[in-house]
Amino acid sequence: MCVEYLVTLHHKQAFSSRLRQLIIRTINLIGYHQFEQVGVEGFVELLNNLHVCVKEMDNQANWATLLMGTIQSSKKIQNLSYPHWEFLVEFAISQPWWLEGITYVPDPMVSLENAEEWDKLRCWMGVVWMVWPPENGKTKREDLEHITLSLFHQQPSAVQKLEQWMERWRGGGREIPQSFQQICEQEYVRAAQQATM
Repeated sequence: MCVEYLVTLHHKQAFSSRLRQLIIRTINLIGYHQFEQVGVEGFVELLNNLHVCVKEMDNQANWATLLMGTIQSSKKIQNLSYPHWEFLVEFAISQPWWLEGITYVPDPMVSLENAEEWDKLRCWMGVVWMVWPPENGKTKREDLEHITLSLFHQQPSAVQKLEQWMERWRGGGREIPQSFQQICEQEYVRAAQQATM
């Protein structure tokens, strides 16, 4: 199956169960970079239409790498459906070492904020705090804090969700970054002050 055909296939027909499994296996096998030449937007649309769930993946690490390549290369990543972002959070919680070798770029964070995709941004910020915290020298603390506070202001429940994810991540013997704890405390103080006004 050629890459061009795969990207345009979903426009022509609904996927049979067998064809869908074949496409998922093919994508898993050839990886993301083969799709760059035909356009990331079409590939994102294909991923969305496949409605892939975690249990269908033979190799979750390959899928995580593929999603990371897609997210870090596209200007239209806000179009990637929510389950893919949620998958990356779950993968970062269970196997963060697979993502640590991937170079961090700030573009996805900024794109999601600009698109006001707060649920997706919440997931992405969870991945960033687990995999590339400022303490590891991978991100600039002020940039990360700015976007995180913006998320908290737009979606107050995000602070509790991020803390839950970080607690699960810590269960793997990791240490929650002090900068993350400080920004959560800062948000709780701000929320308490606002409540008394």
